[in-house]
Amino acid sequence: MQCNTKIFYQRRHEMPGVIKQMPDVINIEPTIKLKTLNGHLVSNNNNYKTIAKTVYNGIEVVPNIVWQGWEPGAEYTKNLLLKNVNVKSQKLKYSPPTTRFFTSLYPKMIVLSAGMSYTLPITFRPLEKNIYEDNIHFESSEGSFDIPIKAVLPEAEVDLPGELNLDMCAVQDFTKITFEMKNTSELHVGYMWEANDPFSIQPLEGTVEPFKSCTFTATFRPQSAKVFVADTVCKYGPSLSKSKYTRLEGIGKYPHLLCVTGATDFTSSQKSASQKESVLDFGQVPIGKGVEKFVEIRNLSPVNAPYRIEHPSGTSRVDTAFSCRQLEGVVPAMNSVRVPIYYNPTILNTTSIDYFHVIAIGDISKTTVKTVGASKGPKIELNVNHVNFLQVDAGQTYKKAIEVRNNGDIEAIFQFHIDNEESVFKFDITCGSIKPMSYKKIIVTFQPTHPINYYRRLPCLVQNQDTLFLDLLGTCHTETGKPAVLQYKHVERYRTHVDRKLSVFPPEQLNEMLKEGKLKLDEGGALMDPGAEVIEPYCEPISAIPPMDEFFNDGYYSDISCTVPHVSMDSHIVDFGRCNSLQDIESQTLNITNHTSGKVTIQWMGGVNHVFSVVPATMDLPPNKTSSFRVQFKPTSPNQFFGSELECYCYYKSMRDYRLVEDTTHCPPWCLTLTTTGHTFMPNNETFLPRFNLDFNRLVFPAVNTGETAYRTLCLSNSGTVPILYDFQPDHTGIFSIKPSKGLLTKAQQMFVVKMLPSAVKQYRQKLKLMLNDDVKHTQEILVWGSAEEAFVLLENDGVMYFKPTCVGTNTKKAYSVTNTSRIPLRFEWRFTHKDAQLLSVSPQQGIILPNESQEHVWTFAPKTQDKFVMKPALIAWGQGQSSSASGGKKRQFLVRAIGEGSQGQLRAEQSYFDFGNVIVGSTATKHIVLCNDTDCEVKYELMIDQNISGPYEEGITRMDSIALELEETFGVLAARSKKIIAGTVRPVRRVYYQFTISYQLLSPNDTPISEESQHVCHVLATGVFPVMAVTDARSYGSAIGLSKKQLWSLFSLDNFNMCLDSDPSSAELMYSVATRHSHRRRPPVYTRAILDFNFSAAPVGSEPCVVDLMVENTGAVFLEWSFLFPRDLQLELEYWAETGEYDEDELHEMKVMDNKLFDIQPRKGKLQPGETKTVQFTYKHTMPGTDRLPVLLKLSRGREILLNFIGVTVESDRRYIHFPSNKHMFTPVPAGQQNNPKQIYELYNGGSVPVNYAIDLVPLELLKQENFDQAVFECLNPQGTILPGRTTATEWLFSPLEAKTYMVDVPIHIDRGDSALITLTGVGYDQRVMGDTMPISDQQADLTGVPAVQSVPVPGQLLFLSQERIVFGNVPMYSQARHLVFAINRSHDHVVSFEWHVTASADSRIETQSAPASLGPSSHGGTPADTPIPAVDPVTPRSRTEVDTSYKEEKANQDREEIKRNPTFGVVTENLLENTLLNIISEATRPRLVALLPKPSTPQSGNK
Repeated sequence: MQCNTKIFYQRRHEMPGVIKQMPDVINIEPTIKLKTLNGHLVSNNNNYKTIAKTVYNGIEVVPNIVWQGWEPGAEYTKNLLLKNVNVKSQKLKYSPPTTRFFTSLYPKMIVLSAGMSYTLPITFRPLEKNIYEDNIHFESSEGSFDIPIKAVLPEAEVDLPGELNLDMCAVQDFTKITFEMKNTSELHVGYMWEANDPFSIQPLEGTVEPFKSCTFTATFRPQSAKVFVADTVCKYGPSLSKSKYTRLEGIGKYPHLLCVTGATDFTSSQKSASQKESVLDFGQVPIGKGVEKFVEIRNLSPVNAPYRIEHPSGTSRVDTAFSCRQLEGVVPAMNSVRVPIYYNPTILNTTSIDYFHVIAIGDISKTTVKTVGASKGPKIELNVNHVNFLQVDAGQTYKKAIEVRNNGDIEAIFQFHIDNEESVFKFDITCGSIKPMSYKKIIVTFQPTHPINYYRRLPCLVQNQDTLFLDLLGTCHTETGKPAVLQYKHVERYRTHVDRKLSVFPPEQLNEMLKEGKLKLDEGGALMDPGAEVIEPYCEPISAIPPMDEFFNDGYYSDISCTVPHVSMDSHIVDFGRCNSLQDIESQTLNITNHTSGKVTIQWMGGVNHVFSVVPATMDLPPNKTSSFRVQFKPTSPNQFFGSELECYCYYKSMRDYRLVEDTTHCPPWCLTLTTTGHTFMPNNETFLPRFNLDFNRLVFPAVNTGETAYRTLCLSNSGTVPILYDFQPDHTGIFSIKPSKGLLTKAQQMFVVKMLPSAVKQYRQKLKLMLNDDVKHTQEILVWGSAEEAFVLLENDGVMYFKPTCVGTNTKKAYSVTNTSRIPLRFEWRFTHKDAQLLSVSPQQGIILPNESQEHVWTFAPKTQDKFVMKPALIAWGQGQSSSASGGKKRQFLVRAIGEGSQGQLRAEQSYFDFGNVIVGSTATKHIVLCNDTDCEVKYELMIDQNISGPYEEGITRMDSIALELEETFGVLAARSKKIIAGTVRPVRRVYYQFTISYQLLSPNDTPISEESQHVCHVLATGVFPVMAVTDARSYGSAIGLSKKQLWSLFSLDNFNMCLDSDPSSAELMYSVATRHSHRRRPPVYTRAILDFNFSAAPVGSEPCVVDLMVENTGAVFLEWSFLFPRDLQLELEYWAETGEYDEDELHEMKVMDNKLFDIQPRKGKLQPGETKTVQFTYKHTMPGTDRLPVLLKLSRGREILLNFIGVTVESDRRYIHFPSNKHMFTPVPAGQQNNPKQIYELYNGGSVPVNYAIDLVPLELLKQENFDQAVFECLNPQGTILPGRTTATEWLFSPLEAKTYMVDVPIHIDRGDSALITLTGVGYDQRVMGDTMPISDQQADLTGVPAVQSVPVPGQLLFLSQERIVFGNVPMYSQARHLVFAINRSHDHVVSFEWHVTASADSRIETQSAPASLGPSSHGGTPADTPIPAVDPVTPRSRTEVDTSYKEEKANQDREEIKRNPTFGVVTENLLENTLLNIISEATRPRLVALLPKPSTPQSGNK
């Protein structure tokens, strides 16, 4: 075996200190190749064999040597390559093979320098087919190694792809892929495949020659839609003992075909009402003209989809107008194909409906395409319906023009049925074709010869159209004869007389009857029977006769005559046949009968010099008599065809002279025509060879009822130069007839009318024989096909209709298909019994079903009770007839069995209670309500919501609120035993508590409730909330350290602030739900009316900043997001060029405050969960003297907006300044007329750096006293005093109202070397007899209720906390004692806190603390009682307050001694900041509400510090 070996050497990578040996790779066979088989990727891993070299002691060599493909007796040599890969030389010794089958060179020392190689040849000489093994032994100074050598026998081996992917394939379709199997051995290898469905491999078995390939075809034919993976086994080798596997993969997919009849989409215009079929509408198509339209078949699946198209009626119906030539094909994956459908109508004025079924492979899906088309014929019209030549003298010629117009869109052939040679009316064009939307002008000539009236109703035959009629009138005068001039009104009046059976009477008799009163004139001037007025049909207009019936039913070609004949001939055709002699005159007898009651005159046109003539030419015929005439044939040339139409006029003899004629009874003449034919060909002479064309060789008549007629037109064209004698053989069955049946075609065309009059319900198929030129061999056969039909319909499901269980009071609609399997349009009507009519209704109840049409009638089942019902409606169907007014054919009845059940519907919710919890006003919350229908019937329902609101609003305000609960669906239909998820969304509009009750009402199909009572479904609860927060504590530091919590609470208006935060926001405040920049103004607008002052008090310039910590708490139930917005935070950033105008003083001031950062808030924004607290620090810097203001907007997300006016005062260092937060003060209301009124306090705060002396001007108080009967209303007890820097002085006031009214006084407060202030004091006096106890100074006093008694904001470095910072004793009776227990808590875990009490306001104090200096360990607490003994005032024996106080203390000393021993102590931390803070707290806490206790720190209390 020869092998092209490619050797690739891979270099060894050497690094310092590391020797890494990597084996080289020898590629003995070609590299891997990837083959593409039919678009599939196949891996070919055969013939890939690598041998890696091995390094033994620095010698690189192959690990073994193998001989393959050898034969006994031959010699094979291979070279063993040895390479020294060390850096030094090596010496090798080797031992040759031990067996005699392998030989090598004589052993000798091999010296290999670094990088050198040595080739050692090894020869193999086999003697027989066997396996030979041996080895060669090598030795070096570093060790020894063996190289095995081996000779193997050839083995059968093939190379196959490991796997084949056949991709996706449509179910029951197949896909194929070809692949190769290569025989890599030198043996002939037999194989056999084993494959399981849906895979198969061909050929299944065979033999592959050595080193040859064999091509196989794998087929994938899935039977279901899933993933298929199978291992196919290829057995090969001797006795097929070896095997290999090839994995086959494929995916079965169901094809999805969609038929689209439009250009781009398939909307409602292309779908029928049932939505099950696509509609391809061809519109109106001219008869005989084919139209092609396309149906697009879209494949929406990822596999090729074979399809077939079935046309069920294509072979079963004779009048099928639709056809499809492409009946099968394949739609590529995710692609489409267009299938043409042809419509070629052959029957005039019919609507054709047909169905094509597009079926995917395996009948997996079927799509129906409904084709609709209507046929139409040409629209040939005459511009006039009559031509009246009036009076013309004999021998003269008068001409008039008419127009034949084609208003249709197809070319049409017309023919006037007249012989110009024999008639007095001559047409320059009697036949021809007219292009669409064009006309032809025809000249009509009147050339009379006899002095009579002329009237002929001339038919104009049109191809594929009803016959047209043209009335020709004229009057001829001579010197001897002057009849009355015939007018068209006489013709119209004559038709009325014919309808009234008066035309059979001669005019003179009618005149006598009119004179005698036996007749009278109607409104139109026609005669009538006086007693006929009571007969309603008698007075109705004359019904029009169908044009085809009028033309065909003449009493000769048809046994039926549309009118009673006045004069008739016994034959309309006279055929002389062959005339052997030109000298002989042949004649035949013609009889004419007078059917009237008057004498008539017969006048034949033409003359004796014509080929055909009648003698006598004129004859009077008595009433009801018959006379004979001789028709003569005088040919003028041999071997010629002759034919003509003789014209005869019959009229009452009294019409010959105008003096005998009355205008009322003027009767037009009757025109009779006689067709004559003959020829002069000798018996042995052949007639002319006809050259002709027929427009139809097969005539299919529309289906009719028994006894009705159907007509078709036939056109015979003469394409030669000689006339054609035509003769239609009569139909022996009498079903089909043709007019004219015999004649001579001398023009270009001859039009025929073929009539079918079936006598029984069956299908008729005949061949009409047309003999041309009187020669049998020129006979043509025309196949005529028609049928008389009776009503037959196909009912869906064999006439059984099932209704699903229906809720009582509602109804169920069901579409039920009815198919007209007959060829005639059917009228139908559904009829019910009285009982069934209460339960069933159908739409439409009556109508028309076209042939082959399948209509879906919508049935409605409306049960009234809970029961099962079996109903039997009947379908009455009958043939429509030729017109909508026709009575139609025989009626047939088809019964339908309808089965239904009435059931009670009911709904419920899976959960009867839904709680949305707290929902922010203006936001939404959604929950899903699962609605269940556990009954057997479908339920149509309406959900109703009842809303109940409870909250702080009056009912009149909330009554007009919209319902805050919105349901995703309030109307709907829930199927039986099913569930529906309805999303309920709560959108509260107020901060109230909502209670919703959801109920339902069952609805009828017209959406009216079945019952007035609603049924409960579930309850829904929700609470509308706003994000709210409150300030729970306040602390001041820095320059405001001297301010008490009460003062701070008042300066920052925190009571009003909390009240505003707890109130509802306005709609304007909710314009922006979150903080945003929304204005381009320098001073952004504010949409809130809540405006408060944050007064940072006053301090000298350069003082420490005023720092106020407010503890804010989310007191609401929802998440809160808040932010403080400076003016710049609300202003949109504009470009420099957009800044316009100058800044005013207020804007400049705000810019100064913000640029110098005088006010600051940390943090400016935050988020709080419900109940969570956060400390917000407000800072005001005293860096520049003056009063600073800055508007700051507090925005709660989806909540309130409050405008905070930050106010801070910085005082010059040497300025005497008292800070007045407001120029108004209101005292607590006091009852009028009391003797002892409580003291009230008005505080003054020194915001400067130097002491301030103040003096209150009492002059206004004196003036008020004089106005009130010299009784002091306002009295100041300490009008003068000194206030230390950063301290507060309480001025004491007595308010003693005399009347129940409001007192106001403006009091000046003078400051020594400072600015004075004018304060308005207000007091309210009330009548206690009227108000009662509604306005006492109670225990919970108004100005203290908002100030918290518990510290929440920690002071930096504070370790000791009090359980209460403020003790309010309220109103205490005289000589009694009130006691409060205050706990001191050490919150430090590793510090001991020492504390003691200091009473800072000891003057006239009634506060005692029972605690000595003490200490608290880490994380411990203790309590201290605070007693308040209140002395009584004796009205008889007044005593001083000191005496009362001493007596009271002595009486209580013994009682309190034990309790004082048990009391733990508490004190103050040693740090200065905490000491000052606690001193201020205790001072505030020990200050009674109505008595000011001035501080006297130098006077200690007994036992207290």
